[in-house]
Parts: sequence; structure tokens; C-alpha cells
Amino acid sequence: MDLNEIKNSLNSNPNLTDIQDCLMELINLFNSKFPNVDLTNLNERLKTLKIIKGSKYLVKNSSHYNPITNELLINLSKIDISDCKHILMRELLNIITAKDNYTGFNKDNAFEALNIGYTERLTNYLVGNEAESEYEDEIVASNIFERIIGEDKMFNAYFTNNASLIFEN
Repeated sequence: MDLNEIKNSLNSNPNLTDIQDCLMELINLFNSKFPNVDLTNLNERLKTLKIIKGSKYLVKNSSHYNPITNELLINLSKIDISDCKHILMRELLNIITAKDNYTGFNKDNAFEALNIGYTERLTNYLVGNEAESEYEDEIVASNIFERIIGEDKMFNAYFTNNASLIFEN
């Protein structure tokens, strides 16, 4: 996927005018670290992505991406104590791996905590985290699980939405 196509998709979405540059910077960073990951899904979803700002009653943690509605929900009450770059990168990972009604390898919510932990670990690798993590337990579990099944299998399961790679191992 050509990054110029992604930039055009991003620029075509009137819902993202305030953060287009930030998103593109993070997409470029992701692509430089993981150039072999297919960004076709991201490209399509950026065209219609909506960001909805709300309270803790809308979303419990700092943010949540809904792959069904293609909406990124932001908890404004947590934004001041959060690392916004970290939040945005985490949700970009969720958009990149979104399929049907799930993200990553979390099909049928079979691996929700593991998926969250792995997403957090990738986010920390890409941009770090200036705030306290919301998902410490999930990160620890993800580390342990990855040591059991292997780094390559975990990476492939996540970016190909293939939970069976986890079941098989």
C-alpha cells in the first residue's frame, strides 16, 4: 500500500481535519518499523472514520475503537492524564487490524486481554508512554504468552487476524 494513497484517504475524511497530520506522522512511523504489514484495511477505514468525544459513561478507559461502526471513542475525562500520542497509536493499531467485529486476534472475544496486552506492547515499542499504563496486567500476560508460542507466531496472528495460530500453539 502506497502511503500517498493513505494520505489521500485521510485528507478526504472531513471528520479528521484537526488530526490528519498527527495521524499521518504515526502511520509513517508504523510503516517504517513494520513495512511488510498490509495497510489496505487502514486505508479503507480512514475514509469514513469518526472520532467521538465523550465521558466515562461512553467509554470506560481513555479510548476504544469500534470496528463495526468505524468509530474511535475518546474519554475526555482521561485525556489530561493520558499520553495522547500513545492513545492514537494504540487505536491506529486497532484500525489496522480491524476485521468484521474484532481487532487483532480477538475473534469472538476469545483473547481480549491478550489482544489488549499485545496492542499495548506494540504501542509502547512504537511511541512509548508518558503516562501510567491502563493495561499493566494485560501487558505482562502478553509477554508470557509470547514467550510460550513465539514472537513470530504472535505477530502473524495479530496482523492476519488469525486466532488459530494461537490455538494451534
